Amino acid sequence: MTSRLLRARSSARHRPLAALTCTVALLCVSSVAWAQKAPAAPAAPAAPAAPAAPAAQAAPAAPAPPPPLSEVLTGMAKAEYEAARILFRDGDFSNAIIKYERAYELSREPRLLWNIALCQKNLKRYTRMLATVEKLQRDAGPQLSEQDRKDAEELIATIQVYVSRMKIAVNEPGAKVEVDGVEVGVSPITAPVLVDVGKRKIRVSKPGFKEHVETREIAGGDEVSLSVSLVQEVHRGRLLVKAGPEDVIALDGKVVGKGRWEGFVQSGGHTLRVSAPGMETYQAEVVIQDDQVRTREVELKPAPKSHLATWLWIGGGVAVLAGGIIAGVLLFQPEEPTQGNVSPGTVDVARARGFTFSFGGSR
Repeated sequence: MTSRLLRARSSARHRPLAALTCTVALLCVSSVAWAQKAPAAPAAPAAPAAPAAPAAQAAPAAPAPPPPLSEVLTGMAKAEYEAARILFRDGDFSNAIIKYERAYELSREPRLLWNIALCQKNLKRYTRMLATVEKLQRDAGPQLSEQDRKDAEELIATIQVYVSRMKIAVNEPGAKVEVDGVEVGVSPITAPVLVDVGKRKIRVSKPGFKEHVETREIAGGDEVSLSVSLVQEVHRGRLLVKAGPEDVIALDGKVVGKGRWEGFVQSGGHTLRVSAPGMETYQAEVVIQDDQVRTREVELKPAPKSHLATWLWIGGGVAVLAGGIIAGVLLFQPEEPTQGNVSPGTVDVARARGFTFSFGGSR
């Protein structure tokens, strides 16, 4: 296995992706070997007879490998591990990760991290794979041999070809930054964020501000910068009112113009009123939406004319007194008899009793 790892290292200088695949595969073989009992080595061919020599000191025996995971894990940890192996064989790497991680949470067995790293490699999640291998270095402790540590360091160096460090600057503090739907921090973000090679969707959001979304092409193995200026969110639109030249325009009870008016209005419902002397008043509810222009054209109609016909019986004849002035006098006089100017009598106006005309003369 060691010779295969060395061949993978040599080819990594020329074929990074192939090297990554080979290295991860061999490391997983190493993890299986780490987890399984080592098989007995084949017997070496007999050496030719040699002159007798003083007995050499026997080489120290290699430490026994740890027992396999299937024997170490128990209860739910073992059940989750076995389920993960089935999912992995079926190519369902996303769900296999979930099961492997659950088994790791229950057992804290660091060898499971090799399996998680392989799933992440198959899903091209290089930044997460990098974090998993670094976690393995920290958590495995004395269980890692010197060769295991070297292999892990080489794997980290290979993964970094497929990862870029992104410096993110946002003009507003407290903004949430997401890469491909996963939160990576809240502004200000002082340390670079690791992002995978390929097209990455970046979203920056904060309540009260318009969210910023963009897609960036990441080459991998370099450092990139992202500067975001969030714009404060204003819930308003524009209202345009077209009316007659002398028509008075009022919005929410306040006069805003005459004939024509246009301006920004807060989003929501508003009361529009257009009026003019001798015309019927127009009033309606207008709903304004964010960043939209609402136009309302208003044409007032003439107000209907109201006439009060007054019939006066004078002697044997009939006289008709027209409209507005007399009607106003009759409607708004107090309820006491009023001296009339039609000789020879008085006109008694009482609104509660209707109109009563009495004259002093008789027929």
